[in-house]
Amino acid sequence: MKKLFGIFLCIVAVISMQSIVSAQIGYSITDNNRDVTNLDQQFYQFDLATGQGTLIAPLTLNGQVIRREYEGLASAGSVLFGVAEFDTELCNTGSDPITGLASDVRIFRVPGTYPAPNGVQNAIGPQIGETCFPSGFTETAAGYNAVDGFIYAIASDDLLPSSAPRSRLFRISPTNGLATQVGAAAGITLTTGSGGDENPYFDGFTVLPDGRAFATEARFTNNPTQSPDPNVADNGGLYRVFLTGPNAGRATFVKYLLNSDVNRDTGLANTQNGTIYLLLEDGRVWTTGADAASPVVPAVFPLGSPAGSNTLSTPGCLRPISFPGQFCGDLEGFDIPAPGLR
Repeated sequence: MKKLFGIFLCIVAVISMQSIVSAQIGYSITDNNRDVTNLDQQFYQFDLATGQGTLIAPLTLNGQVIRREYEGLASAGSVLFGVAEFDTELCNTGSDPITGLASDVRIFRVPGTYPAPNGVQNAIGPQIGETCFPSGFTETAAGYNAVDGFIYAIASDDLLPSSAPRSRLFRISPTNGLATQVGAAAGITLTTGSGGDENPYFDGFTVLPDGRAFATEARFTNNPTQSPDPNVADNGGLYRVFLTGPNAGRATFVKYLLNSDVNRDTGLANTQNGTIYLLLEDGRVWTTGADAASPVVPAVFPLGSPAGSNTLSTPGCLRPISFPGQFCGDLEGFDIPAPGLR
């Protein structure tokens, strides 16, 4: 009987571990190309075991539409922060904090955390502060470094020429939002002997629990000697970005990621066990590890769009595009918080 009870406990433990693994929840925001379409941005939750998306809320606050595009998401403990890209407005001008366009840091709330006893009714939380990112960089990505307590963000622009750095690294205070550039003023350069693109355009970024940071780009990075075999991953790149030390503000190429040239922006997130999730702006997802040898595996979502694909479902999307199935355009900010988000 004791032996059977022990076996039963083992089975329960295995099932519990499987439940923990399958319960990964990711968050992203689609900007729906709002500067062209004038559509609301939309805040989504995704079950990464099934691919099922849930529309949490449009980006409105007190009846006003938020115009900033939050292309960076980073969770610090129980708080989810959004980092907006730079737009046309100067920093700290006293403009309206909701509709103003200067890049800022804002709290986002998830289902079950509102309405709150203090009257908070909305998933879109308060502004922490403005980052004061420099002009000329219209993309951003973010991750939280639990080692030193700062949010790190990359500001990039795919319209900058490849002859010079196209990305910059910033350290952001989670208490006031102010950003300080890390590394050379010109931007992120590669370490000696690194492969990949000479001046990578980074738009996906994440920081692992041990403080190592990684960035992705799938718009330009391609192996210059691409294999004719369509199954060889020689497109899209994963790079390690150094936050501190002698190489702070520089990057080194880790590996190619994809077997086709997708020409898409990316979002990047990681779980507590170090699994890295790559999200393309069209909703497709792959998983991999931080080392060069770990395979890049397309997710299989039973409730994806279409079912069984690696494309997340986005019910309620205001801007559906067929590629394949329906997805919301510009899913770029991406984060997988630890359990207990509030």
